[in-house]
Amino acid sequence: MKTLGIITEYNPFHLGHQYMIEEAKKKSCADRVVVVMSGSFVQRGEPAFFDKWTRAKAALLNGVDMVLELPVLFATANAETFASAAVRILEETGIVDVLCFGSESGNLSNLQEAAKLMTDETEEFRSLLKSHLDQGLSYPTARSKALETISNINSKILSEPNDILALEYLKALDRYKSNMTPMTIRREGSGYHNISLENKFASASAIRKGILEDQVAESFAQVPDNCYELYGKTLSVGTAPVLWKNYADPLNYKLRTVSAEYLQEIFEVTEGLENRILRSIDDCYEIDDIIDFIKSKRYTRTKIQRILLHILLEIKGAEVSYFMKKLHMPYIRVLGFRKETADILGDLTMNAKCPVLTNLKKAQDILDEDGLHLLALEKTATDLYAMTAPNPIYRNTNQDFTVPMVIF
Repeated sequence: MKTLGIITEYNPFHLGHQYMIEEAKKKSCADRVVVVMSGSFVQRGEPAFFDKWTRAKAALLNGVDMVLELPVLFATANAETFASAAVRILEETGIVDVLCFGSESGNLSNLQEAAKLMTDETEEFRSLLKSHLDQGLSYPTARSKALETISNINSKILSEPNDILALEYLKALDRYKSNMTPMTIRREGSGYHNISLENKFASASAIRKGILEDQVAESFAQVPDNCYELYGKTLSVGTAPVLWKNYADPLNYKLRTVSAEYLQEIFEVTEGLENRILRSIDDCYEIDDIIDFIKSKRYTRTKIQRILLHILLEIKGAEVSYFMKKLHMPYIRVLGFRKETADILGDLTMNAKCPVLTNLKKAQDILDEDGLHLLALEKTATDLYAMTAPNPIYRNTNQDFTVPMVIF
């Protein structure tokens, strides 16, 4: 059987995602779909709007056959680390034939050319990149300018969110010498940052914003019909939405109890940024204000959000580097699967190059020390996520070990 792999966040799952799955299956002639999905926190350094089990069920309701979790250590990292780890998980399932990803350009050959130039950096490229960085430009902007100078590729390919991730997926396929065939589906409808609910295939950002602004009906018009009840229930009982702004108290506690030396070890904290982070709490308390104080032309808002989350979760640079250099993933965790394609779970278990987790209570018996460490961090992230559930009765800990795998 031919299996299609997709890397995603589904924050939340919407009509654009449904369109991509349908197009990808048609274009690849795949029989089944496996997705690697972020868990409690997403790549922008924010909590997911809905919990990971709700998002997994939405995917399974709409053409996905199995959902795997991207560990928080990688899910909240920069684009290169996020993409590299997610590709490695799909590669290590041993069952994925095609890697499909969305892109603004929709031009696979251009993306592949740009990815090759970025992988095999010339001296000219490195020199231009350094020059632009020295001028105070952010890394993404500096990189796009350098690429445009040394090639005929439009630098826009390095500025659009999905194109940026597409390049990193292609680089990862090359790095791991993967046999998965790359395929891209052009993004249709609203752009990633567009917040209008009136366009075809509104963005996840627009849907989240609409729900928060009491435009629930308009927001739900942008998701598959079978998700109405699913999303509506989580909102009505108070497990969602989980919002980044509500982490001001734990973040301030953390920042007031750590040193600059400690912050230097946190993933992505570089070039004296630790001092600016600590100065932020002299006058700021709310998270948006802290981010506004720290961010600059060189450091984007998204990067600062990720760093603040890394501080909360105590994710250190050395830790990320260690796990990225490991020969195999410590484990593959299954969040859910469809009963009618249950054979996919058996295929995964038989072909995976690392342990497969379906019941976390058995983790002690099948994981090594590294796997248990990574799983402990996942538990911490899920516990932190639960802290700000709108309804206090859902703020209980240990949900990774008490909420069952989603079987639909």
